[in-house]
Amino acid sequence: MQSPISILIVAGEASADAHGARVLAAIRQRRPDVEIFGIGGKAMREEGLDTIATAEDISVAGLTEVIFALPRLWGIMRRLMGAARERKPRVAILLDLPDFNLRVAKKLKKLDIPVVYYISPQIWAWRQGRVNTIRDLVAQMLVVLPFEQTFYQEHGVRVRFVGHPLVEQLPKNPDRKEARIDLGLPPTQGPIVALLPGSRRQEVSRHLPLMLEGIHNLRRRFPEVHAIIPVASTISRKMVEAMVHRSGLLATVIDGHATEALVAADAAVVCSGTATLQAALLSRPMVVVYRVSWLSFLILKRMVKVAHIALVNLIAGQRLVPELIQATFTADNVEAELNTILSDPMFRLRLNQDFALVRRKLGGAGASQQVAEVALDYLPDAERSDIVDGDKKAGQLWA
Repeated sequence: MQSPISILIVAGEASADAHGARVLAAIRQRRPDVEIFGIGGKAMREEGLDTIATAEDISVAGLTEVIFALPRLWGIMRRLMGAARERKPRVAILLDLPDFNLRVAKKLKKLDIPVVYYISPQIWAWRQGRVNTIRDLVAQMLVVLPFEQTFYQEHGVRVRFVGHPLVEQLPKNPDRKEARIDLGLPPTQGPIVALLPGSRRQEVSRHLPLMLEGIHNLRRRFPEVHAIIPVASTISRKMVEAMVHRSGLLATVIDGHATEALVAADAAVVCSGTATLQAALLSRPMVVVYRVSWLSFLILKRMVKVAHIALVNLIAGQRLVPELIQATFTADNVEAELNTILSDPMFRLRLNQDFALVRRKLGGAGASQQVAEVALDYLPDAERSDIVDGDKKAGQLWA
């Protein structure tokens, strides 16, 4: 009996899980008969992913932190590769997470399973030598930032810019009042500040207490300020609520809904990562923060080769939003930056104009559809010749 046609997919943190879920939906729209298995979070599981392990299981931040997680990660890798050998997927889609996924790619190459890599590791920022590994292991690199295409082309990697998936997910003109009502936020004369501390446990543990302290300090200037904290799907809400309780600050904690929280907010404090683009595309002024262990920081400081860490600043080619990194990430500095944002309407106007330019640079909608198309091109034509999408035959779709 012939084995079912399958695709392997791996995503390891909240934003990649959201992007992966949209890719799964696009694949299933065209090929409902294809089995999709691998590693993902809540959003991908809701799209029908046959889960070998969860995104929460492999989500680790920091260089030194990974060391303690190695036994767990090795066990997950063995289970994933066992499933790959048994189910023989026609293609693998790997999303970001380079320390894990490049090892997956190496093992998949030995099994003759082609790899489509969606959302590039930030090798243009540090550890650029990995581009040689990618050229050897990855059949197709699908990038979401415009400057990444040039980087990979210069290094001989087969690459395609598909645009950023957030462009197709986020509204251009969100309604702040409606978002506040939908989230059940209390009426307030003061500003609302969204706190996005990250999607990994270590990030939340390091970032959220300082964010909360910064909001507490901000009350000296804005007594009615209110914080809203959308909890990533990879994080325990109970952990976040306990941290808020210890801070003595009244705040609204919600499961997910980061987009709605940003829409409702007047400003945000955001862990460096994809969420900075999310805030920019929603035209929300922000303070970008990040902190790792000191040993990780000392190592990274020698390796990082870019002027900014916030993606919104990298895309703009200039520092649009403040970055509070390591020792500069203090409650007093969070308060000072939020004061500037909330007190200066001209600053906010200029920032909104800059954010509009960032949006244009990120391309149009359709990233998830393009990823699905590339992956499905690895399936034999004969096995999808009778699949229809509306009134079109599959052969027309892939011409």
